[in-house]
Amino acid sequence: MNSGDIWLILSMALIGALIGGITNYLAIKMLFKPHRAIYIGKWRVPFTPGLIPKRRSDLARSLGKTVVDHLLTPKGMQAKLIDENFQMKVNTWAKQELFRFLRSERTPRQLLSDLNITVETDELHTKTAALLITQLEKQAEKELGSLLPEELKEKTEAAADRAGLHIQHMLVTYVDSYDGRRKIQELVQSFLQGRGFLGSMLSSFMDPNSAVDKIQPVIIESVGAEGTHRWLHQLLTNELNKLMSKKVGEVTETIGQETVEDAIQQVVRKSIPFDELLDTPIKVYMQDIHDDVFESKLTLLVGRVLQRLSEQVPVIMEQLELAKMVEKEVSGFPLERVEELVLAISNKEFKLITYLGFLLGGIIGIVQGVIALFI
Repeated sequence: MNSGDIWLILSMALIGALIGGITNYLAIKMLFKPHRAIYIGKWRVPFTPGLIPKRRSDLARSLGKTVVDHLLTPKGMQAKLIDENFQMKVNTWAKQELFRFLRSERTPRQLLSDLNITVETDELHTKTAALLITQLEKQAEKELGSLLPEELKEKTEAAADRAGLHIQHMLVTYVDSYDGRRKIQELVQSFLQGRGFLGSMLSSFMDPNSAVDKIQPVIIESVGAEGTHRWLHQLLTNELNKLMSKKVGEVTETIGQETVEDAIQQVVRKSIPFDELLDTPIKVYMQDIHDDVFESKLTLLVGRVLQRLSEQVPVIMEQLELAKMVEKEVSGFPLERVEELVLAISNKEFKLITYLGFLLGGIIGIVQGVIALFI
């Protein structure tokens, strides 16, 4: 083999390498470019636009299906949600956010303001009173006692007994006082004066003061007796039972609807300090609750929420229509962006394909050169 033969083989190898490399390079470029069809008159130039721009909708549809069928599958999402490490991370994050909220200096009014909710205390008082009045009207046909819990009923009976003792004590104290003595004296004098001649005769023989001295201890003993206590207790209990058996509407009507409504509004305004409640920091409400209580409840809650969420993953993913979402997003990508994404992933492989074209073209050129020497 002379030098001319060698140059022939090398030249054919070089030409083959250039043809193979440039062909592969152009083939790769034709995947993306041109981005739009090129026309000469009404005739469209072949292979325009490039493969990916031409099949863009098919690519988007296929990519969406691939994501749903092989990447973001319901089983994969369910496995991730019930994964112990994932639950631990969610629990840690939730704990940090919860304690940050519970130790916050922010007030309920500020939190509501963040939600574009303006709170007026006068309006709150008015609405609260209106709600109570409405509920009272709904219970108009029910007996008053039926609205009270059993524990409260027992307390009211005990209260009647204490009230009876208190009334009895007050009566004894009054009768035994100077005012009580004067009142008894006035009653004696009034009694004697009302009896005409008999009364005048009795008053001439009986000193009113001495009569009071004899009558007052008797009254004190009578008022302070156990029988009087039982009588007062029974009287108050009977009156209380009568009141409990009345319908709410009857009680309201007896008192007066306007009076009841005014009373409810005044009680609400005086007993519910909405301004104070709304301007108190969140941490003040939570200061008496231990952190371990929140922590244990939160851990249980996170586990249940993630478990419930994992059970609903197939339905959620079906409602989200991920395939259509991916298809829509890919279809909306600029072609330049699609090209960048594909090249960012496969640029190294495309270069290898180009180099492989040079290599195969060179090998084919050498083979052709050798064959040409024997022809």
